[in-house]
Amino acid sequence: MSISIKAHKLINEKFPFTEVSTQYIAKFETKSGRELALEKNRTEAIYLWLQKYNQTIEGVQIKNEKFPGQPYNSKQPRNSNINEKNTPKLKVGKKAFYLQIDNLDALNKVIDWYASL
Repeated sequence: MSISIKAHKLINEKFPFTEVSTQYIAKFETKSGRELALEKNRTEAIYLWLQKYNQTIEGVQIKNEKFPGQPYNSKQPRNSNINEKNTPKLKVGKKAFYLQIDNLDALNKVIDWYASL
């Protein structure tokens, strides 16, 4: 079972009944209405889009080819599945964080923190 499938199951347990899924991403919402989107087809690590991230968690890196270590600014293009229909709070026009998460323990810490906002 790939790490993305395991991540998908873990996130679904944390945010039940909130999933909206396409072939490539699964979007979930926290109780406070924040979105997070998992890239489902990645196998080398867990790739997650968030509205906010200001933590230092071992095994987590903010990915951005144009501005390494920085969030995507509101005008910066992103994955075509991160759009108005699928993820209106993460789409172009909004600031978004794109995280590479190396393992399930780090993912658990990220989503516990995110759920607490």
